[in-house]
Amino acid sequence: MSLRGARWLMLLVPASLYVFSWLHRVAPAVVAEDLMRAFAITAAALGNLSAIYPYVFAVMALVAGSLADTLGPRWTIALGGGTLGLGAVLFGVAPTFGVAFAGRLLVGLGASVMLIAWLALAAAWFRPNEFATISGFTQTVGNVGALVAATPLALLVGAVGWRATFVVIGGVTLVLAAAAATLVRDRPEALGLPAVNPERTGPAAPTVREVVRGVPGIVANPRTWPPILTAAGVYTTQITFLGLWGVPYLTQVYGLSRVDAATLASMIAIGMGVGAPLVGWLSDRWLGLRRLPMVACSAIYALCWVPLALPGLRLPVSLLAPFFLLLGLASAGLVLLWSCVREVNDPARVGIAVGFCNLPIFLGIALLQWVTGAILDARWGGLEVAGARVYPPAAWEAAFGVCLGLAAAAVVTACLVTETRCRNVWRRNEL
Repeated sequence: MSLRGARWLMLLVPASLYVFSWLHRVAPAVVAEDLMRAFAITAAALGNLSAIYPYVFAVMALVAGSLADTLGPRWTIALGGGTLGLGAVLFGVAPTFGVAFAGRLLVGLGASVMLIAWLALAAAWFRPNEFATISGFTQTVGNVGALVAATPLALLVGAVGWRATFVVIGGVTLVLAAAAATLVRDRPEALGLPAVNPERTGPAAPTVREVVRGVPGIVANPRTWPPILTAAGVYTTQITFLGLWGVPYLTQVYGLSRVDAATLASMIAIGMGVGAPLVGWLSDRWLGLRRLPMVACSAIYALCWVPLALPGLRLPVSLLAPFFLLLGLASAGLVLLWSCVREVNDPARVGIAVGFCNLPIFLGIALLQWVTGAILDARWGGLEVAGARVYPPAAWEAAFGVCLGLAAAAVVTACLVTETRCRNVWRRNEL
């Protein structure tokens, strides 16, 4: 097999599992009212159930990076896929809220290693000036999962119920995990091909002690934080809407059906899927810059929250599709996070550097999902329909006002991102 053919195989196999990782990330929005009825829970409780996924991501951030650097991407992806599949099956058959919580926990554990291991794999198979483009490709793939978790998932849930849907998803995920174990290889050298990045061809698997020793340097590096905080401001708010409250908001405020609401919300995923590789390519190949595209994207993204958060500015239904498409396109700037963090830290510790990014970001997602749920409950007027709470427009505006504030803060931190000009500057004192 040629290097070119092999390197794309190394992307496409993990891509299939990453689709399911993203599906679970945003699926609660589609089945939110089903879960509230099935387990008789409030918005805050639903927020906590959804938030267990990002909480696990936060806890596993450094662990996942360590696994990618020590166990290797191949087995990290395969074992993560197996855990993800088992969790989906358990979630589907859960007789109680506690069991559903445990299933969601396993889903989070399995999904938490996918992107980090995939990016570590890409770092071994692709050159540094291709990394932002590949990072963008991963987000395109992820947003395919978000699209599947919109209209197709809504239709499947309507046809067979949410329980059978998650059991089927879990079974398919287990098959894909086995395929990853069979086909993926950590480095080109494992297939007798020349190394792509010679600077990463030291010990094939550094010890856990060596990996952990690199953590303080990443955390203490002041250049690590601006891109992380920028991506956090964008991603926490995007996932809170797309992955939890978007469909209930559109059904309750605009009176749309679940399928129509899911279809509109999926425009965010389409925008992100199109924009992510485009932003990566523009940064890598056309601009040769990191900070400028990150600032521009975060500024447009923050403006998109204004009509969602401020009273009297609600958009008509006819404008929602292009609006959500723009929101998704603007959020694509966050894909530069991994390149920005990678290029200001030790290139020998890609897994742990990329993994560390997940800790504050996914902790923020978990907290924001709970906070927005608590705000909705605090402003609930007592109305219920078929066992699910219905919230007034003012409650949604208050919850989304928090998202607007976080998105605006992301613009500020984007201005502080170190400009690396697409090269590693870890050992440079001046840029």
